[in-house]
Amino acid sequence: MRSFGDPCAPGFDWRPTRLWALALAFSCLACATGAPAPPREGTGTAWGYLKLVPREGVTPHQAGGSPYADRRMRDVTFVDYSKPGFAVVYLDAGPSVGGSAELLIRTTGVRTRLDPPQAAVGAGGVVVVRNASAAPHVLSAPALGVVRRLEPGEQVELALPDAGEQSLFLLDVPRSESTLFVAPGPFAVVSAEGRFELSGIVPGRYAVLAWHPRFPPARASLDLGPNRVVRLDLEMGVDQHGGGENAPANQP
Repeated sequence: MRSFGDPCAPGFDWRPTRLWALALAFSCLACATGAPAPPREGTGTAWGYLKLVPREGVTPHQAGGSPYADRRMRDVTFVDYSKPGFAVVYLDAGPSVGGSAELLIRTTGVRTRLDPPQAAVGAGGVVVVRNASAAPHVLSAPALGVVRRLEPGEQVELALPDAGEQSLFLLDVPRSESTLFVAPGPFAVVSAEGRFELSGIVPGRYAVLAWHPRFPPARASLDLGPNRVVRLDLEMGVDQHGGGENAPANQP
């Protein structure tokens, strides 16, 4: 009887093993590159990494002391350029995904703050602010023309019809602020490693932009065909003027 389990057995068929090994190799390659799955029929996917680039004179990997060449800046808080933190990559056109975001007014120890400090939602979406503290607080959203006192446990829902950056404050708590980014089209919040993925995109030409609360925006062009996956890496920094690589990654 032919055996398919023992490679030393007479008549062993190597073909299933080779096919399995080939499939495993492709799977490992996809994991290593972070490439997304094939897009839905008739749509496309754009993905890549957002990289923070330090300005001239900054040495991010300097051991000990200040990462800045200027000694006068030795006490400046260092930005970890290996991790972008909160950032949003979005398209300048296309249907907005709307959606919602939630902010909490919470007290930890002696400090009261809006949490999280940054959030993102699509144009036409809403933000819900809930007072999870034990005291009343006054919420202000200047761009929305809102000033509202929230009792403990009370919440308010604010509509966000327009794209752009919105700031929310607690008027009775100094330095308590949350920044909300409202994207005009499809968007993705980058991962801790800087990876983003925009899927289900209608084929066409777009501008891809990246927003970060501390750096100027980055911008690149995207020409996306149907049933295609395109990799687009972006660089962002004080000395940067936008830009990225528009190179196809996987094509069905």
